[in-house]
Amino acid sequence: MELFLRPAARQDAPELAAIYNSNPAFLAHHLGQRQVDEAFLLSELEEMAGAGFSSFLITEGEGGPAVAAADLRGGEEAYLSLLILHHAAQGRGLGRRCASLLEERLRWGGSRTVRIDVVDGHPGNPLPFWRRLGYKGSERVLLTWGEKTSSALVLRKEL
Repeated sequence: MELFLRPAARQDAPELAAIYNSNPAFLAHHLGQRQVDEAFLLSELEEMAGAGFSSFLITEGEGGPAVAAADLRGGEEAYLSLLILHHAAQGRGLGRRCASLLEERLRWGGSRTVRIDVVDGHPGNPLPFWRRLGYKGSERVLLTWGEKTSSALVLRKEL
């Protein structure tokens, strides 16, 4: 089934909450809590927009259910701040397809490279996934989300 990208809006907070909360281990490792509420996600949407990011939902089929959420900022070097799949959608190749859809959107917008910061010091480490998709790098940075600060590996890919 074809994937579609649509802007996430305030009324999407329940759908965003379902995606985020289906991944309690991800939230624990990145945010320091195992669950978020709609108020948190509304605040995130505003904060990301204020930092120049666009928030999206990725759906299976046009108008279908959301299977993932993403935050992107374009530019010559784009920044993919977040790609999170609903737990039930994982393990079916959708992560790769979602990343490809986002990369195509960035290419269309004129980006030449894309940067991601991968928090990799936990079980379920996504680093091998991103490496298989051609992302490379060795620089480390500290990221703070909520009350939690984590070490992350900066990866880049030419588009």
